[in-house]
Amino acid sequence: MKNSNEHNGLIFGRNPVKEALRSNRVTKVFILPNFSDKEINQLFKEYKPLIKVVKEGELSSMSKGGVHQGIAAEIKPYEYLDLDEIIRRSRKVEVPVIVILDGINDTHNLGAILRCCDVFNVTGVLISKHNQVPLNATVAKSSAGAINYVPVAQIGSVNQTIQKLKDNGFWIVSTDGSATLDYSKIKYDFPVALVVGSEGNGVSPLVIKNSDYVVKIPQYGHVNSLNASVACGILLARIRSN
Repeated sequence: MKNSNEHNGLIFGRNPVKEALRSNRVTKVFILPNFSDKEINQLFKEYKPLIKVVKEGELSSMSKGGVHQGIAAEIKPYEYLDLDEIIRRSRKVEVPVIVILDGINDTHNLGAILRCCDVFNVTGVLISKHNQVPLNATVAKSSAGAINYVPVAQIGSVNQTIQKLKDNGFWIVSTDGSATLDYSKIKYDFPVALVVGSEGNGVSPLVIKNSDYVVKIPQYGHVNSLNASVACGILLARIRSN
């Protein structure tokens, strides 16, 4: 495993802190004097983090005005798996699903995507080492704790990675607004590598060219694009419905 480039980050809110405690990622906790949560207090006993009681103003400043619910925590840097390890784990699953992120730069989007991936039991998420947001405390907050359970690997070239996944039996499924194939018309009974592109640019043209399937999600309203995390959730729900 490799550490992310982030130094110890700060997460806040009961659910993110709770999941980080369960994953033994917390080094220090900051709480208000009147903080009380039976489940979290039990986790304090189990994992014994350093606890510091702070005033409301200090905690609000630390969380930069976010909803802290009376608690924040300092966490260890997040670790990435190797691509080979993600592939190895996939071989243990009957119908593995890997998600490849092509240019996601919004921390909240990445967090929400990880949340979707946890819900639908994705084998691993692949993110580029360049021009893409890394794992960090903001992503952890947005993921509602899912960051602690979804394996993530950093990759170099998305297209080289696609070829390696094909060599290991995966079929590449990308989305594009100009596609003619409805995403719901495929029977996803094969190892799937789902490519999710950025909201601004979508999936890059070369990745589209190298994909086995290019699908679209039919839209009937006035807005002509879906949030990347919403699109990811819709696609994963369909893939897992087989």
